[in-house]
Amino acid sequence: MSLQPLKSHAKESPNTPLPARIDWKMLLVVTLIIVFIRETSVWLMTQIGYANLGNFLGLFLLFGFAIAYRISRGAIPSRVVAANSKILKEGIFAFLPICAGIGTLLAGLGNDAFKILFIMVVSTLIPLRLYAYIVKKWL
Repeated sequence: MSLQPLKSHAKESPNTPLPARIDWKMLLVVTLIIVFIRETSVWLMTQIGYANLGNFLGLFLLFGFAIAYRISRGAIPSRVVAANSKILKEGIFAFLPICAGIGTLLAGLGNDAFKILFIMVVSTLIPLRLYAYIVKKWL
């Protein structure tokens, strides 16, 4: 009995797309930019006395830099856009433990759970929707 590799009986189509290669260098650069601006914003807002607004300031600083780049140099490079998209797609897994914790918390709140859930949805979805509209319009 010989141990030969199994041959696939399915025919490969010549038009089958190859898996996209990951641009690790650009992923690292984009991640460093995001972390630097976020940490700088949190530090700055802590110095002023409003540490909770650091993430918000960082979001608008990144948006402002993106608009300034687009106005001064034209389109944002596709490598940067692809790296940012990859970070956002993979970053969703960071929120799974938070979602599990919120589910446990809401189960323990009883009758107040629906009120708190409504406030959470409204205070999250409306600003995100407005921000997405602004980004789509200006970028």
